[in-house]
Amino acid sequence: MEKKSLFLAKPLSISLKHHVVLYYIFLIIAPFLLVILLSVSIMYRYTCRIYGDYLVTNLKSTQEQLNTVYNQYRDLSMTLYHNNTVDILEKKEITDADWEQIRLEMSNICNANSKMASMQIEVRGTMVHAGSSNASIVDYVNKCRSQITGEKGRVVWLPKSIYSPYPFGTYKYVIARALNAEDKQNIGIMFMTVDKSVFDDAFGTIKMNGAVTYVLHPSGMVLYSSDNSRLNQDFHIPGMVFTEKTGFFTRKIQGANCLVAYSKSYKTDWIQLAIVPVSSFFTDFKPVGISIFMIACIYVILIFVMIVLMNRHIIHPILSLTHAMDRFAEGELQISAEEIYKTKEINSLFIHFNAMTRKVNELILDNRKVEREKNSFEMQVLISQMNPHFIYNSLNTVKWLAVINKQATIQNVTDSLIYILMQITNKGSSLHTVAEERKLLEHYVVIQKTRFMNFEMHYCVEPDTENLLIRKFLLQSIVENAIIHGFSRGKLSGGRIELQSYREEGKLHVVIRDNGKGFAVPEWERQEEAADKQHTNVGIKNIRQIIKLEYGEPFGLFMESEPGKGTCAHFILPVMERGAREENDTDNYNR
Repeated sequence: MEKKSLFLAKPLSISLKHHVVLYYIFLIIAPFLLVILLSVSIMYRYTCRIYGDYLVTNLKSTQEQLNTVYNQYRDLSMTLYHNNTVDILEKKEITDADWEQIRLEMSNICNANSKMASMQIEVRGTMVHAGSSNASIVDYVNKCRSQITGEKGRVVWLPKSIYSPYPFGTYKYVIARALNAEDKQNIGIMFMTVDKSVFDDAFGTIKMNGAVTYVLHPSGMVLYSSDNSRLNQDFHIPGMVFTEKTGFFTRKIQGANCLVAYSKSYKTDWIQLAIVPVSSFFTDFKPVGISIFMIACIYVILIFVMIVLMNRHIIHPILSLTHAMDRFAEGELQISAEEIYKTKEINSLFIHFNAMTRKVNELILDNRKVEREKNSFEMQVLISQMNPHFIYNSLNTVKWLAVINKQATIQNVTDSLIYILMQITNKGSSLHTVAEERKLLEHYVVIQKTRFMNFEMHYCVEPDTENLLIRKFLLQSIVENAIIHGFSRGKLSGGRIELQSYREEGKLHVVIRDNGKGFAVPEWERQEEAADKQHTNVGIKNIRQIIKLEYGEPFGLFMESEPGKGTCAHFILPVMERGAREENDTDNYNR
């Protein structure tokens, strides 16, 4: 298993200070600006809708006024029928007196309406007029004669404005109709010129800065313009479609964003149009915009001050603490965080860090002490396992075998003893595999069976445990206890020792059972607590302490025994793979 240090100093791609700044930008400043933009957008759309509705309402009113004017001049033209003028015009021979009467009636009609500049009648090539006369208007009417007569007596508002130098150089509009006899035969035409002020008065209700009003013919030609621009010219706005009777929309016209409102006349199909630059709407909102800008500036300044204070009271102390942690991780174990002005919570972090460093130093000292004690215990185990009596008896056995049995048996015992002595004196790793521990026990049993021939040793080692690691001579003391104490040093016959190993729930289990005389566990434990110096007690006690110090809970050696029923020693050990031998003895194992 790969080693891991206590502290992992992983460099951050972005510092804490920059994180805080980014959080403020994306979570406070950006949403604030977004809210302002959304508010401006909503206010923009709302203002356009309000002004659009206002313009549409005024255009409807303008349309009604123009329809009223249209009806008024239509009724005035009908006066020619009511005062018998048309009857006179039906005569084959019209006298001068008749013409004078007609001219008088026409003058009365012109005088009755201040907006009417002139009235003219053309019958069979003869032209009579009242008011001012303009040759260009007559020419224009002649060009439109077929359109006028085609309406079969209905009033026609000709789609063009005519400039007239008299009076005061104004534009005039022509209203004409065909004069028909009772048999519907056309006898002539009548047309009236109306001053542009008729439209000016109608559009006078639209009082907005920068507003320009138009009257468009269905073909797109400009009939009227409040600033006299584009008169009698085609006027088209890209993407402009008048699908409804009334409405409004925004378009960019000559580089300026404009609000366009319109209303269609149901009498003439003319389109009343009002175009207003959107910027003119917000002239009154300028103080509000300045106030919003000032609030935004104050807000940003307050956020900047907050960041500075946070940097001083939070970020800087945390960076100082991080620096102290890095130095501690690099090996300066006596480091302590510098006491600087900080908040209560940050101060608590500093206090806990300093307490942690002190505790770590204490644990390191304690660990060194435990290591020294563990090494001492290991030496005691080795010494206890190589009891001088065992060595003496083994050598004594070899001596007598040399006298009695010659070479064969001597070779086996000698080989076993040599193997055991090599394992004891080996200064390498203190760990070896379960299979190697079994081999060690086999050699040990060869020697003991030569001395005590009253027992048999049986092994049941699961294949998946053979390559797991345990400490050397960990099982030898238990087998020795079974032979020496369980079988009373050869006095009991039919002795049987079983060694079993298996894996269960991620742990290594090693069980050694014998059918010896057994003992009372409570009494044995009291002797252990009393620090009995007998070889047996010292060996088992040392094994327990080594397992406890080495692996901790829940590992250990657990004894079960009753007098006359044998003994069971149950080892529960961590699963340590064979690769762990390449590392430190106890640093790497799977629990």
